[in-house]
Amino acid sequence: MNFQFKSITLKELKEVYTRKDYLFTMILNIIIFLGVGYIFSQYDTESLKKLFMEFTFMVAPPFAMWIVGFPFIREKFSDEKLLRRFEAILTTPVSLKTVWAGKLASIFLLTYPTAILIVIIFLFIWYFLGGLNPFLVLSAPVWIMTLIITPALPMVYAGFSSWSILRFTHPKLIQILQFLGIGGFLLVFLTSGRFIRSMGTDQIVNWPVVACSFVGLAILTGLMLLLMNRLDKETVTI
Repeated sequence: MNFQFKSITLKELKEVYTRKDYLFTMILNIIIFLGVGYIFSQYDTESLKKLFMEFTFMVAPPFAMWIVGFPFIREKFSDEKLLRRFEAILTTPVSLKTVWAGKLASIFLLTYPTAILIVIIFLFIWYFLGGLNPFLVLSAPVWIMTLIITPALPMVYAGFSSWSILRFTHPKLIQILQFLGIGGFLLVFLTSGRFIRSMGTDQIVNWPVVACSFVGLAILTGLMLLLMNRLDKETVTI
């Protein structure tokens, strides 16, 4: 592993792990999604209950990651740029891409545990309150979506957001990015109920859906990396 990348990642992690607001945010998310899991587990129709189980396992963990991770995007990119700490970074021999990758890695390591906690909570809720065993109901494609694909989406959002913050100087940019993120998640939630009910007894996710999701994720990741490769210290707007 690149020593500079590792050092930056560890530095960013140490700055957050001991803070009380990070622990508070984690606890608050656990309480919120305990309620969400309980509400979805109380449907009477078993087929509809299974569909909602599948939906909550795929959507709630990345949503929790986004909630926890957005303040870190502001803190590690927008605030540091505003406080002109990036000016000092730009004078060091460390490449901008290494700094960016280290900060993104720290955001992932700070937020992915939230997704795992939400999954564990849902396992208990659906088993004890919903009367269903997620290990028996959910298929392998659903678990791949839950543990790999959907948690990658908040990180793609973080990547594009951080690039936008470094590249542009709009004073309200972080608020615009926040509204876009909230709007996207709200759109998913508002349309989810009708979509799931229209599914009948079919599954939401199967292997073709997983394959298409991987392709879409690869395209988004490739575009994000392409934009960062075109961004260097000379093109960062301070």
